[in-house]
Amino acid sequence: MKVSEGVVRDILRLIIWFPFRWLVRIIPIALSFSLFKVIGDLHFYAGGKKQRRLLRNIKNIIDTKENAVNAAKKYYENHYTDRLHIFLYPKLATIEKIKKYVYFENIEALEKVLKNGKGALLVQPHFGPVQITLLSLALHGYNPIQIGYPTDKGLSKIGRYVAFRTRLKYEALLPAPIIPADKYLGKIYKHLLQGGVVLTTGDGAGGDLFLGEHKRFNIFGVDRLFPLGPAMWAIKTGAAFVPTFIITETPRRFRIVFEKDIRGIFNNLEKDRAYITERFVAIAEEYIKRYPQCWHFLDEI
Repeated sequence: MKVSEGVVRDILRLIIWFPFRWLVRIIPIALSFSLFKVIGDLHFYAGGKKQRRLLRNIKNIIDTKENAVNAAKKYYENHYTDRLHIFLYPKLATIEKIKKYVYFENIEALEKVLKNGKGALLVQPHFGPVQITLLSLALHGYNPIQIGYPTDKGLSKIGRYVAFRTRLKYEALLPAPIIPADKYLGKIYKHLLQGGVVLTTGDGAGGDLFLGEHKRFNIFGVDRLFPLGPAMWAIKTGAAFVPTFIITETPRRFRIVFEKDIRGIFNNLEKDRAYITERFVAIAEEYIKRYPQCWHFLDEI
């Protein structure tokens, strides 16, 4: 979700990153998830241009106005769960804890790849609270690495020195590393070559930021830039390209789905990386149709 900088947002940041964050430390995890939902609902009912644009986009892919409004409200809830669930990392520190809130579907697809000695590149769109996948896989013993792109570009002074810096401290609590996408990625290649698990996003960085080579693919009748990097990494390392989605079922229950891996058909790097990316976009589009509230970029189209 795109958000605008300003005085109001900075005031809200200070509330969220201080008294609210401290509150989350002491209340139960389930109640914290419920509070993230409430904040999203309040933002949704505040209305504004963003809400109207989002509703218009959702109405183009969903059957009724009532369902579109409900999906739009859940979109805001998902946004705040995605942004604020990091406050729970100190509490979600064991496999027993994470199992109460997150479960896997078709984990056999991942297990099959790993048993064959291949690396697994788990390619997610910005869907649901994205980093819960990294947290869950790490606590289940899969030893994952994530490619990320933390940046304070375009943030206000409070955004940079309060929200962004504190966010990095919480992300450092994850039991698995996040490697910056704009840095040396030799560790990523080595991990995949050795049969490891790597997570990355397959729909770009968002916010008009583009790292690496991109190509336009059609999604919902609109040409949008998607990165070719994930497909290229999979081809060059022999790793499986596994589309992965995290779906918010309730404010406190999340399902991580592993799709069958996508393979090239041309035995040609240029053609296959375009083919694999195109297949990923098509699968992602089907998931977005079913769960429009989960895709972070639906207000950007």
